Amino acid sequence: MPSVDESRGVSESNGSNAVISDVSRQRIDARPQRLNTWFNLIPVKKFEDTQPAKVLFLDSFVTVESRKATDGTNDNSYSVFFEGQHEMSAVVKYGLIFVWYGDDLLTPDRPFPVIFEKPFTSKYVSSKMSQFEKTHIMDFVENGSDNLHFERVHLWDSSKMYDHVISEETITLSQDAAINYGASTTNLSGRILSKLIPQLNLHHDFVYYGPGLATVAATGIGNLNFQSLVSLTPEGEHGTRLYVTIAVDPETFPKWAEKAFGWVSPKHALCDVLASILANFVQNEFHADAVIWANKRFQNLNLLPVEKFLDDVRSWGETFYPKDFEPPVVAEKAPGQMQWEYLDDVANITQGIVHPYNVSGEALVATQDAQGEIHVFDAYCPHQGAHLACPGTIDDDRIRCPFHGFHFDNEGGCLGPSESNRTKVIPGLEMPQIKFRIEDGRVEVFV
Repeated sequence: MPSVDESRGVSESNGSNAVISDVSRQRIDARPQRLNTWFNLIPVKKFEDTQPAKVLFLDSFVTVESRKATDGTNDNSYSVFFEGQHEMSAVVKYGLIFVWYGDDLLTPDRPFPVIFEKPFTSKYVSSKMSQFEKTHIMDFVENGSDNLHFERVHLWDSSKMYDHVISEETITLSQDAAINYGASTTNLSGRILSKLIPQLNLHHDFVYYGPGLATVAATGIGNLNFQSLVSLTPEGEHGTRLYVTIAVDPETFPKWAEKAFGWVSPKHALCDVLASILANFVQNEFHADAVIWANKRFQNLNLLPVEKFLDDVRSWGETFYPKDFEPPVVAEKAPGQMQWEYLDDVANITQGIVHPYNVSGEALVATQDAQGEIHVFDAYCPHQGAHLACPGTIDDDRIRCPFHGFHFDNEGGCLGPSESNRTKVIPGLEMPQIKFRIEDGRVEVFV
């Protein structure tokens, strides 16, 4: 396999078309970033600590002004100005500064919601910031409504979603899950810490208040209860800034434990420390998804009958688009434009690896099976468009999709994610094979 410079994603040797993530640089996402909804800009503590002159917002920026409270409390007020000039409608809740973006910056079409009827009296602690390139805030909403991927991507032991309800302003659903926080992280310290935290069996009640804000009320074994906010702000042309904010029920720990912890750390409550740990673990869970989002395709998806709800979620997201939005026309290559193109040398397509390529703008993958035969396919999973080489896995001599664990045989037939379903092809989810030929040790494809 040619050596690859991962910072550029393009092979450096022998003229091969191999890529690691070059296709992600071509992500075509017709969905607009400027949705009519509430967005989180920045946690209050983060703003007060750093005092940034500008905060990136959409493909522009805002400025934030703090007005000190005059009543002796710490309840400061904040004014937000789009591009430093136009005042926006702003709300400060749960230690976060939210702004409305819509047709009118000062008059929201939707009022800021009552998120938790009974907020905890403990501190709402925000995670570190995550910035995801080549994402859209609906990626997070769609993933959060997609039950199949939790076990495959996040390595949870189980996940069951039910009671989906979509209204004009919200999506609600419930989830029962056995969660191994941090199991999917690539961060070594996170993996070590995940071994120290026992598996959590939790019930989640999700509410999406528009694409920019998701909340979770979680209950678990014993007295473990917490409230969580996942707040999303579009940044640049196709990026998203994320914070996770969590408060743990102050009744989680007995009073003697909180008192004993106070002797060790007088400035922090034990439940607030747990909130910080959970917030950063939840924030880290999104990083595994983001690799898939940055490389997936968003057209011609084939959902299973049990996933009809995801179609409804996408339609709900469209109700927040600007009224004058029209998706661009996707150009397709005419048959007369197709020709034979060099893919790679046969010697470079080795067993046990999903080899990614980009040929004349077409994303492809190639494999060599246990019998030494070469196979070339369209790079995108026909189920939900994940790039099959980001990250790529060969399991039992078959390509395994990184998103939902679906397996594909050497003819492109989809065998599903279950070990017991390795002989039955799922109709309608065939992976397109690419016509190719081998000439003098070179693989050429007709694209």
